[in-house]
Amino acid sequence: MNKKGFTLIELLVVILIIGILLALIIPNFVLFQERARRTSVKNNMHVVQTCLEAYATDHNGNYPSSDADWTSEDDIFYAYFPGGDPIGIDGSPIYGQAPINPYTGMRYNIEDEDLCYDYDEFDEQGQNSQVRSDDDQCMYDAREADNDLQGTIAVLGYIPDENPLEVVQEYGICGYGRDISYPMFDRDEYNEEYIYFVLHN
Repeated sequence: MNKKGFTLIELLVVILIIGILLALIIPNFVLFQERARRTSVKNNMHVVQTCLEAYATDHNGNYPSSDADWTSEDDIFYAYFPGGDPIGIDGSPIYGQAPINPYTGMRYNIEDEDLCYDYDEFDEQGQNSQVRSDDDQCMYDAREADNDLQGTIAVLGYIPDENPLEVVQEYGICGYGRDISYPMFDRDEYNEEYIYFVLHN
């Protein structure tokens, strides 16, 4: 009885084919994973924007002032996150839950201050709406995350010079993905410019 198995060359050919397939699939898997995380950061940016607008509704159209401390979960702003209630029970606010940073798996600002509030970042009115790197004085162009942490969300504010209370009247929100040297962006191949994913009022 003659049994014939695979020859060494046949095994090597099969291993080579599997290796080629893995080389083609793995980079795409990493890319899909990064896209999913970036989408999650964008969704978290929308959550922060919703909180800001809810806060402004309760504060005469003004956004958090220079007194805001977003590194503390006891700041009144956290009462506007999902599950929170700024009125609360007997006048004591109930603080909500900040979303989860998809890169770290931790809730924002639990340890690493990855939810940043730069209340006086903009120098001029209207800078919050500049979303292209070819805009004059675009504040998002080549702006790096302050803490070198992926998934960071930064809220940049504008305070008018004539405002003695230092309340923010305009804001722009940008988030950071795997490349923390740029905020979220899409590439305009025709104009060879970055179009940033920015939320603003």
